[in-house]
Amino acid sequence: MQDSSNFEIYIMSIVAILNPKSANGKAAAKWAKVRAHLPDSVRTIETMGPGHAIDLTADAIRAGAGTIVAVGGDGTINEVVNGFFDGDRAITAETKLAIVPHGTGSDFRRVLNLPWEERKAAEMILREEPRLVDVLRVRYEGHDGRPAMRYSINVTSFGMGGAVAARVNRSSKPLGGRIAFLAATLRTAIEFAGVSARVTLDDKKTIEARITNVAIGNGQYHGAGMWVCPGASLDDGLLDVTIIGYLSAFQMLRSLPSLYNGAIYQHPRVQAFRAKRVKAESSEPSFIEIDGEPLGRLPIEIEIVPGAIRILVL
Repeated sequence: MQDSSNFEIYIMSIVAILNPKSANGKAAAKWAKVRAHLPDSVRTIETMGPGHAIDLTADAIRAGAGTIVAVGGDGTINEVVNGFFDGDRAITAETKLAIVPHGTGSDFRRVLNLPWEERKAAEMILREEPRLVDVLRVRYEGHDGRPAMRYSINVTSFGMGGAVAARVNRSSKPLGGRIAFLAATLRTAIEFAGVSARVTLDDKKTIEARITNVAIGNGQYHGAGMWVCPGASLDDGLLDVTIIGYLSAFQMLRSLPSLYNGAIYQHPRVQAFRAKRVKAESSEPSFIEIDGEPLGRLPIEIEIVPGAIRILVL
């Protein structure tokens, strides 16, 4: 494995940022199989802990890496995406992102339809056929009470979503991501009393409601396959906003099929909107998750950044 100090040798090369702990080490095994089909010049760097992938990615891009490969789950992908930016600006418009997903949820790969077979994944990286994709710029309150900013490429949510993400992150996930998220959702529903929130769309329309969850999607899925924003597109320059009104634990249990089968917009307690900017606040504590990571709480402000990153696809 390459040490993070050796960036001077990355001259427009392919650099993989690998989370060796993702999926209990299965991501590293997957990458080894993909790596076998790639040139010897491809560099691999392992992350050492939370947030490390952001710094590794930014350093590699500044040193001239032409393609960054994110290897891991949605949290690793999110960190790598954040490494493409310095504040409100991209470090460069030239570097491309490739994704070899293997994590608890792996929700972002569903909407991109990324190849699972190792040879196909290597082919995708080498063919260099990028798709221009939007990202979400998210401003929120960190757990320490300070203002924070993070980019999101898939789904950001608040309400039950933040609580569920925190519970899943604390679990060992012995039965896999889908069961972990489903179990965490049901356990959280038993004790969750809803949150009174004020959601403003494009500074024009305001919705005040007691909610179970609000999902703001660039992608369509979160929670290991929950289809919360089935109408979302990665490149339409819009946020898809799904507001789920308060549901009791029993109502939540009855409604579970609509969370997975694409019929969520038909639920009587669901409202769906599209906007370029979303603001939300609450007088009650409400935690958020960004691409599956429980990073803070309301208030939150999200804006779409059109065509912000180039992702390799087949």
